[in-house]
Amino acid sequence: MVSTLHWPDLERPPRRPSAAHKGDFGHVFVVGGQRSMGGALALASLAAYRAGAGLVTAVGQAQSQIYLAAQLPEATWWEWPAHFRRLPANAVLAVGPGLGQGLASHDLVREIGTLSVPAVWDADALNILARLGPQLWSQPAERLATPHPGEAARLLQSTTVEVQKDRVGAIRALAARYGGTWILKGEGTLILGAMGLWRCPLGNPGMATGGSGDVLTGLCAGLMAQGLNAAQAAQLAVCVHARAGDLAARAQGEASVIATDILAYVPQALRELMA
Repeated sequence: MVSTLHWPDLERPPRRPSAAHKGDFGHVFVVGGQRSMGGALALASLAAYRAGAGLVTAVGQAQSQIYLAAQLPEATWWEWPAHFRRLPANAVLAVGPGLGQGLASHDLVREIGTLSVPAVWDADALNILARLGPQLWSQPAERLATPHPGEAARLLQSTTVEVQKDRVGAIRALAARYGGTWILKGEGTLILGAMGLWRCPLGNPGMATGGSGDVLTGLCAGLMAQGLNAAQAAQLAVCVHARAGDLAARAQGEASVIATDILAYVPQALRELMA
């Protein structure tokens, strides 16, 4: 059975106490940023901050740092090759935005697969997972994966047509094969995790634009960093992302929406929910 998410009933991020400091709201590490893909890294990093993360560190190749410096001076930086054994206790990883599929990317993903750190997996991290198989997730950890239908097809060794023909069957197969919590993006985005199988009724075709998925990845990681479990973060992030997309489409027209427009409306969507 697929349940429908209702905007007023969603789990909220925790209220901030008056004596709060940035360490109270987690530290997101966004791992990606191949030479020509620094924009994806910057979008996901900014989304993690907009979701409420206390600290964000971007991890990428040196050529990507200019994107981050231009869009998000608040973030800190780790340059490839990075090693993740010295992560802080409140770390959450967002793996994949602009990662690429070269040898260095494979090495990073292999290392991250052995960690017990909570992580959001997207984009090329999922393509590498499809290539290396479920054994990559051998270490118990809280993991949230956010494939679009093409990535889901690769993970299932199927086709996009088959995934779209039976989206419910596809997301169930992903969870059975790999474990973890799953978001299957697309019209009527599906979320499958500890809280059951859910569908988000919000969103519009204008959100089918480059970088939209990177924004969702950052939102998921930023919410997990504040203490939401993977299923709670998935439900809230998907609906906030979709609501922001609807607000952007109302203002810009669906054909003109770009990922930065969606990101710009995230604060308004969160304010609506927290009111």
